Formats: sequence, C-alpha cells, structure tokens
Amino acid sequence: MVKSFEFEEDYASINGISQYFLHLPGAGESVVIMLHGGPGIPNSYAAHYHQPYLSFCNTIYYDQRGSGKTQLKNSCTPESLSLDTLLEDLKQTIQYVKNKYQTDKIFLAGHSWGTVLGTQYILKHPHDVSGYIGYGQLVSTSVQDRIWYEHLKEKILKLGKKDDIKKLSAVACSFPNLTRDEFDKATAQLSELEAIYGYKASDWVEIYQKSPLMTPRDWNVIEEDFSQKLAGDVFHDYDISSIHDYQVPLYYILGRHDNWTSSVIAAEYFETINAPKKGLYWIEHAGHMLDTNNPTDFFNAIKEIIAQS
Repeated sequence: MVKSFEFEEDYASINGISQYFLHLPGAGESVVIMLHGGPGIPNSYAAHYHQPYLSFCNTIYYDQRGSGKTQLKNSCTPESLSLDTLLEDLKQTIQYVKNKYQTDKIFLAGHSWGTVLGTQYILKHPHDVSGYIGYGQLVSTSVQDRIWYEHLKEKILKLGKKDDIKKLSAVACSFPNLTRDEFDKATAQLSELEAIYGYKASDWVEIYQKSPLMTPRDWNVIEEDFSQKLAGDVFHDYDISSIHDYQVPLYYILGRHDNWTSSVIAAEYFETINAPKKGLYWIEHAGHMLDTNNPTDFFNAIKEIIAQS
C-alpha cells in the first residue's frame, strides 16, 4: 500500500455529461491518458498503486461514460452507451487535457476494452495524439477468445473443481459462429473462470479494494457493470486483423502470460502493422493485468516510449 498518494480530482463537462478525472502530477510536458478496460472497470482505482512508477510524466485517468464515479454522477443507462458516443467523449477529453496542461504531447494508453477505444480513435483522428500504447491488446475477438477458452480448458481439466469443469462444458466454444446471446453467455462464464484460474487475475481486485478512492457505492457500480450491453455490441464481431496502416506512432506492451486477449495473436498482428514508428515490449511474469502483475517493467516500457517520442 502506498503511504502517500498525491493526486487531483475534478469533473469536467464532456459531451453532455459530468465526467470524472484523476490527475497524477509528474515531470515534463508529456501526458498519458489511461483508457480503462471492461468496459466498466476504471483503472483510476489503481492509481495509488501506479503512482510510485509514474514520476516521469503527467498521468490522467478518467472514468468512462457508464463507469465508476462518472456513472455515480450521471446514472447513464445501458442504452445510452455506444462506441461512437465514447469516441466523441474521448475527443472532447483530449481537448480538455490539452487545454489544462497546455501541451500537445498526448499519449493514449489503452487496456483491453481501452485498446478498442484507443485503436478506433487513432484510426479516426490520428493527428490528435503523439502516440498510442496498447496493452492487453484486442485484435480479433473470435480468434483470441478461442485461445482463451482452450487455455482455461487445459488448466481447469487439470486443476479444476468438478463444478468448474461443469461450467466450462456449458460454454459454447466455436466463437466465430456464436449468436450474440451465446457470445454474451460464453464470455461471461469464461470471465468468471478467468478470475479463478487466470494468471494472477485477482491482483486487481485486491488493489482496487485498497484504493483510497473506493467506497461501497463505487464497488457496487463495478459489480453491477452497466456497460455489458456495450461490451457485447462491440466485442461480438470485433476484428482489426485486416487493418495494417496507422498514421500515428504505435506501441504494444504485452504480458507474456496473457491468454485473455492473447498476446501471441497481438504480437503476430503487430508484425503486419505499418506506422511512422512502432515498438513491441514483452513483460515477463505478467498476464492480462500486466500493470499490476509487473508494474516496474510495465511502466519502464512506457517511460522508454515517451523518452524516444
């Protein structure tokens, strides 16, 4: 647990709602905007854990529409959430950050769902940011979920309880052919099993619960997860494997043991990318939650990316 936690909180008017921001001050003019996963799992609750590694830059966390303290302030409905709306939120967020910090050196760092948001943003607005960093990078849901299923199956059949083996057997696993309803049920079940059998998957829960920002109401929002409809809408057939040309410097930071959004598939896709500058970083002793599994190496990679940009 961090003994001291220096931060600034505020709310800003973004695309018609009051959006929550957490600012961690650092050196230099570069600003990293953290795009959290889920959707619905704000990494602002891990900021106290990240701060000791982030003195080299200014870091912004924001709770996306429908998530965390933004949801507590606005009570958005699931029907009000769409990828297009969140992309417009991000566009206005970037402008807000540029104005506040008086800099154009903005980097997007997306995790899991945040890699969807970040990737789609730089494809639409490549000149708005200085670079994109993806970790837990999603490339193709059907391909990566199939690997995820097979990995969990191997572990559960070897180590699992009978009830968990039964849960796994109930999952329809031919992901390219799943209906939307089947997909939602399958991914929900695999997520539950991942929390038990994944690589240190529970780390983030313990870290979030120890956050000075966490209250029972905050945790209720995470557990209720108003963003699941959005997740299903986007994840069901998400695939960027045919896109190879990017106009912004692009970097992937991959956990060696990430089977949730397979780092092997992400690395293979990375090799096909054309970008003004690109870099691939492997983080050992880390799975999907690499920023909490191995924060030293993870944030050293971000530091190196910013230093060379």
